[in-house]
Amino acid sequence: MIRRDPPPYEGCFLHRDYHPGNVLFTGSGDGVRISGVVDWVETSWGPADLDVAHCSTALALLYGPEYGLGFRERYEALGGHRLADGPDHLYWRLLDALAYVPDAAKMAGPWRELGRVDLTPAALGGRLGAYVAGLLERYAEGR
Repeated sequence: MIRRDPPPYEGCFLHRDYHPGNVLFTGSGDGVRISGVVDWVETSWGPADLDVAHCSTALALLYGPEYGLGFRERYEALGGHRLADGPDHLYWRLLDALAYVPDAAKMAGPWRELGRVDLTPAALGGRLGAYVAGLLERYAEGR
């Protein structure tokens, strides 16, 4: 799936490290809103799918595969850039997710320091596997 050439895309400005740790929030309960995004040192130009893919992988690892799998719909519902369809979107999602193989726990260090002791290598590996399987089921043609 990812050995092919990158699919065509309409470029936009990207954060390139978009994940919950780089998002600032204000309010509480149902009134929580995003108030800012920090850490812009990795910015680039490319497909919006890359930022969505990176945040989706982080959500899947931090909270479970269903959170990562559902991020695209929330992003689009709130007016995000147009994303690729089917296998083209899958390309970007797998490209990001597979960067965590074979050590999904490498992303968890700062989160464990903040008290997320549940982010064990076994838990993260299981979440990553389930997330990738979910991506293939959702976006791969002929499945």
